[in-house]
Amino acid sequence: MNQHYLNRYYKFIESLKEQTINGYYERHHIVPKSLGGGDEDSNIILLTPRQHYVAHWMLWKAYKGSMTTAFHYMSGIKRYGKRLNSKTFDLMKQENAANQKTKIISDTTREKLRQAKLGKKLSPEHIEKVRQASLGRKYSDETKRKVSESKKGIATRGAGWRHSEETKLKMKQAQQRRYAK
Repeated sequence: MNQHYLNRYYKFIESLKEQTINGYYERHHIVPKSLGGGDEDSNIILLTPRQHYVAHWMLWKAYKGSMTTAFHYMSGIKRYGKRLNSKTFDLMKQENAANQKTKIISDTTREKLRQAKLGKKLSPEHIEKVRQASLGRKYSDETKRKVSESKKGIATRGAGWRHSEETKLKMKQAQQRRYAK
């Protein structure tokens, strides 16, 4: 282990704990999972792609072997026949994030994603309890219309639906507060 780079890494991370990131960011485990770190909030920091790249470069310099794979994945992407540096990596990640926002997902892929989220099957006893709890419940005409539209595949969720800028800001601030702890 190279103590010099490890010290630089922890100073680097400490200097970024109070930052506010406008735009795309990535979650980084301060103590890598491969070195015993967990998913608790105190071990997570939000970084820009460039900062994330630099953090993994320092970890690789500090630990070599055990951090080689993570750094390789970040720097091994080739563009124009060269390895990426932190600036190019940052530009590539920002561009990719922007492209993902406008990406159109096919109906087949959307169905596969839906199936993956379904989880385990409910027992007949549980289904009966839910049915009994719903008996006699009155729904408004608006609720009935929404249920009908969702079953026809024309609900407001899904393709073409976007969060408002205000909602995006609230979600971002909530996430930053969560990971800043």
